[in-house]
Amino acid sequence: MAPSLRTMHVPVLLSLSLNAFAASIPRQVIPCTFSITASGPPDGIVKQDGIGGLILSDNDPQFHYLLGNGTLTDERNHTCLIEPSSSQFLCASQGTAENTKFEFSDGLMEILHDGSNKWLACPGTGPDSDGTLIYSDAKANTTDCKPITLRAGGFGCAALGRPDPTTAAASASATSSESSRPTDLLITPTGAVSEPAPTTIPSHSIPTCPKGISGEFQFPHLIVPTSSNNPDFAYGNSYSAYISSVNTTIFNFDIPAEEHYKGTCALLFLFPYASEMDPSAGTYHFSGTEAELGQNGGLEFAFLTDVATAATTYRSTPPILTDFGKTQIIPGHDYTVGTFPCHSGKAISISVASKGNVELDYFQNSAPSPIGLYVVPCSS
Repeated sequence: MAPSLRTMHVPVLLSLSLNAFAASIPRQVIPCTFSITASGPPDGIVKQDGIGGLILSDNDPQFHYLLGNGTLTDERNHTCLIEPSSSQFLCASQGTAENTKFEFSDGLMEILHDGSNKWLACPGTGPDSDGTLIYSDAKANTTDCKPITLRAGGFGCAALGRPDPTTAAASASATSSESSRPTDLLITPTGAVSEPAPTTIPSHSIPTCPKGISGEFQFPHLIVPTSSNNPDFAYGNSYSAYISSVNTTIFNFDIPAEEHYKGTCALLFLFPYASEMDPSAGTYHFSGTEAELGQNGGLEFAFLTDVATAATTYRSTPPILTDFGKTQIIPGHDYTVGTFPCHSGKAISISVASKGNVELDYFQNSAPSPIGLYVVPCSS
């Protein structure tokens, strides 16, 4: 019987200290801050009133939050909680982490309180009321309240995966005007996005590469999982990728000999929200951003010196030719991992490994809201 890849997960039980984050990282680039929006109706941006109560609004600016080890804090470093007597959602300097446990649902879409995604939007009362207030579903008097869900978005993540800050800054400066899609290098809390400049192609002009697969693209023709727990076992061809502290997956692409594949190609990793995926792709297992932030983890992509086969094992995996480095991923985002000469008319192999105990299992699928690894040709 073949060893099971699915049972090789190592539980990721991290304890993130918010005080440590605040002490060691400037507030301007807090790892993976996010804003909150409400979906109802009523819909709106979640802001705060003068005493820290969370309210609905239809205009900016948005407030930003940080979630770690079940504790939610706001940009003023106030602890957020469900106030026990009123069930109101608020962020206050006197709050304690034990009051309420917050977490993300699968795919980082919804914000849960104590395991529940049920929230209430209720009109404020009294002379000091300020708009529509947010409560947990435990509120006693629900007159005129409407059920809502709260969704995290606008993620702002520091470039923890780039070892050379000088190179990262130069890349950000060179491409700061292209901010239409989130990428993997630097997202500031204000939402400005910078992309890594291609560094693997010795060219006088920077090629223009697609950010998605709406045009020409290549799908992997062979996906081969390997495991350090069974280094000599060949798991063969798979439709799914298994990436963890013990599992590395290799992807083979057959690059066409056509003219537009004779220049530069880009390696894309597409990672949609689970709820947006085509039913044919099922869902995915993702350990979440805490593994990335707590252990400076991510996915490490590499171009191999030789082409893998269905018989390739962990021990027989070809050496790395080009290391594209680590990419920290968040659901709902597409990433340009790197660029390389297309190798027109040849097969290539790309390995994807885990750093910092990040885990991701998924079924490769190019249906609407595609997921997985792809190669696209760039234009000069």
